[in-house]
Amino acid sequence: MKLASLLLILLVAGCAPAIRPGPPVLNRVDLPGYLAKSNPAAKPTGEALPEKWWREFHDPNLDRLVDLALSGNPGLEEAGARLKLAQASVMRTASLNSLHADSVNRITRQRLSRNGNNDIYNGKTATIANVDPLVVRYHLDFWNRDDALIAASRTEESMMEAQYRQGALMLSSSVIRTYFALSVARQMASLQESIVGLLGEEEALGNAAYRSGVQPASPALAISEKLLAEKSALAALQQKTEALHFALLELLGKEPADELEATAKMEVPVRFRIPEKIGLDLVSQRPDIQAALWKIRRETHLEKAAQAAYYPNLNLQALAGFNSIGLAKLLGPGGATYAFGPALNLPLFEGGALEGGLHESEAAYDMAVHAYNRTLLAAARQIADALSSLKHARERLEDRTASLKLQASRQKIAEADFRSGIAGRLPYLEAEIRMNREEMMHMEESLNWLNSITDTATALGGGFGRWPS
Repeated sequence: MKLASLLLILLVAGCAPAIRPGPPVLNRVDLPGYLAKSNPAAKPTGEALPEKWWREFHDPNLDRLVDLALSGNPGLEEAGARLKLAQASVMRTASLNSLHADSVNRITRQRLSRNGNNDIYNGKTATIANVDPLVVRYHLDFWNRDDALIAASRTEESMMEAQYRQGALMLSSSVIRTYFALSVARQMASLQESIVGLLGEEEALGNAAYRSGVQPASPALAISEKLLAEKSALAALQQKTEALHFALLELLGKEPADELEATAKMEVPVRFRIPEKIGLDLVSQRPDIQAALWKIRRETHLEKAAQAAYYPNLNLQALAGFNSIGLAKLLGPGGATYAFGPALNLPLFEGGALEGGLHESEAAYDMAVHAYNRTLLAAARQIADALSSLKHARERLEDRTASLKLQASRQKIAEADFRSGIAGRLPYLEAEIRMNREEMMHMEESLNWLNSITDTATALGGGFGRWPS
């Protein structure tokens, strides 16, 4: 009999199918060398991207806003709650390898059957007490299924932690970009107000010239038409400024009615420091890549758990307590009872449940690998795009800076001609308007340069690979 039982166990244990090989995992990242090494807008260094890289802008207000968002944004707090949920799941799953002790106590009033095995109590109503102050259970994890489930739970915690960091990375990027956009929008609105004021002066000059008969009505009407268009552009800029103001408040976890300090004039760096070597070691510090890797490991453990489900399940159980019909003799010498022994569960026929579970875990592993490969390729493309944008944004900003200097020279000449009486006020006003427009275009290119820096830092992981340390 013992031999037959052993053979049956071995037979069932040998029925577990092998886990099929999954798709290959990408293990390299290649970028064009000129994007980092020969990029005039980048300054390669041997150091990794600092955790708070935005401090290079030397703007205390920006530093304060990012810190405020990281401590009060509801979306990030939700991600933190998911991390706490995963940590609690680890605590619960870790108990699978522990010995479990319970106390099971029950007292019932029961009508006993006439056909029962309780002798003189057959056919009578009695009080039945089962008091087991100690019930001990322990699962013998011969096939390491519990270990696989525990490992899967721990890797899920690491995955949630990486997702939390990814949320912090994207939040900081959004705050920085919105802050820059709001600062530039406010300055552009101020310049646009100046343009409207200058055109108002031109309109007044044109109307005066028309009334005095110096010129016909058409030039004054053209100026009035331009003034209406510029007022409309000013209204659009003011609306954009308010929208960016509300958007920044939302990122900070504040309401639209809350106050927000005015943005300061930031320091625009000439070059942006980036790590000298950009390969798989660096890219894998991105939180989204870490999360994708942890998901692969989680699905690997779940595959092993699904395979181990084919094997016999053995539990040990023991109890000690008291059992009695009637309460008078419950705690007496004759009321003591105990039990111990193993319990063996043999999965013989599950209607395809075990096979389906294994195939599900295999498909989940394949999906995790494909998701990681897709994320890694997207990360490489984002880094390449960001470095390319960094290069060309710097070139456009330098061209616009040169154009701004030329326009400033023209404006000074026009002002000198006006002050000396060589030219009238109208050419001077036009030069002022062109100068304001040139400054607005320069601000747009500066914003594009700042956004390129932000995109590059975000693509490189933003220093959030191990945040918070």
